[in-house]
Amino acid sequence: MKAMGKYRIFKRLINLNGIRSKNFTPNGFTMIEIISVLVIIGILSAVAVSKMDSIDAYDVAMETETMKIHLRYSQIRAMSHDEPWGIKISNGTSYSLQKNGSTAPVNLPNKDSATYYFAKGISINPGNQVINFDDLGSPGNADIVITLKKQGKNPRRINITPKTGFIY
Repeated sequence: MKAMGKYRIFKRLINLNGIRSKNFTPNGFTMIEIISVLVIIGILSAVAVSKMDSIDAYDVAMETETMKIHLRYSQIRAMSHDEPWGIKISNGTSYSLQKNGSTAPVNLPNKDSATYYFAKGISINPGNQVINFDDLGSPGNADIVITLKKQGKNPRRINITPKTGFIY
């Protein structure tokens, strides 16, 4: 009998009667939980996509900031070299760095030439203009306003104040 008792204990320890034991707890998610999480993620992503601006607004903002950098560069060159430097806007699609009224022999910052072409679809108003800075960094006595747009939408302005040459 003593041997039979050991057999029952051994049988209970290795649970030969089935996989589940009395203390079985399920580990996993139910189908309802998975579906509800997917529905919530779908709703959140739909709201996020609808709140996003078009990429055109970012293109215009990038081109505007690039032009501001180039205007400031020409202004600094004018102040440091005691001669007029500026930017000449051509056909509303490009501009070039100018020194004494002609294309400068130096490249624009981080560019391979003195001429910069806007990204496709970007236009500038006024389309033909020369902005020169004197040795004090002033563009003259008139307020200068430049507007950039992409396909007529998302306008961004660059203002240059008279006398001080502040670019914003």
